[in-house]
Amino acid sequence: MKLMIGEKIGLLRKERNITQTELAEYLFLTPQTVSRWEVGNGAPEITLLPRIAGFFGVSIDELFGVTALQRTEDLVAKYSALRDDHSFREAMESIDSQLQSVGACLKGGGEDSVRLEQEQDQLEAEKMHMRVQQGREAFQRAFAIADRFVKRTEGNPAHPWYLPMRLQRDQLCCDIGRGREALAERKKEFAERPSEITLLRYLSLLGYRQEYEEMLCICKTEGPAGKVLLPLSKKNLPIWQVLIHGAAQASRRDFIEQHGASVLKVCSKEEEFDLLMCLLNVYEGEKLAGVKRRMRNLLPEISLNPYAVDKIKERIGELS
Repeated sequence: MKLMIGEKIGLLRKERNITQTELAEYLFLTPQTVSRWEVGNGAPEITLLPRIAGFFGVSIDELFGVTALQRTEDLVAKYSALRDDHSFREAMESIDSQLQSVGACLKGGGEDSVRLEQEQDQLEAEKMHMRVQQGREAFQRAFAIADRFVKRTEGNPAHPWYLPMRLQRDQLCCDIGRGREALAERKKEFAERPSEITLLRYLSLLGYRQEYEEMLCICKTEGPAGKVLLPLSKKNLPIWQVLIHGAAQASRRDFIEQHGASVLKVCSKEEEFDLLMCLLNVYEGEKLAGVKRRMRNLLPEISLNPYAVDKIKERIGELS
């Protein structure tokens, strides 16, 4: 139970073998005043608190009976309310400092190890909570940037970031809990204005939500999507790339067998390599060996950093 400030002063005084008279002399008060505080009949004036805390060598928080853990909890609550960078750093520094102190005490083999372990668990939970909150806040900020861009470039599809930023905004809708709303918008938009852009946005969002079967169901060549998908060309290739990736994730070999070869013919070497990468998890046996052979042939002709090259060679069995 949290102590009243007078009780805390009495406890600190007794722990340090200090008399009421000694404390009163330091504060230029009478011993009776200190005595009244300690029995709950009054409290120190606010101007005396820094001097009392300094006398006992404690913080004002400790003087009020606020533990380090409670102080950390207050800082986490402060960040949850303000969501600013300063509050985040303040709370995280307090958590990390507390974790270090608790860890040191546990290593020292203190008597109250159970309480310390519980405190450690709580601090870890607070830290996780902070990271989750920070992630949500980051997504909200990113969404606000993308949303402003989308509004500013409406009606200007020639802008180089017109489509990429809209695709990013759609994904961020999922990250901030508006995924269903965004998907309904993309579905309605494609139904009303079928085009490469509206279909790509619709399918990309389905893919981000891992709704692969729905994605492939929409793209029947005899349906509304067929007018956008056919004939297969560089213009609609980005849509087919999304579809092949989705089919690979759903292990839909039938879809890949039906359309894969035609899609690969339209691809550049880099685009072909990217699609072959996703097929490594689909095929086995001789078909898998054929995919790997083609990837080995393409590898020297595409631009990748050395680390990526080594990792890919490990994957396809050609690490020198």
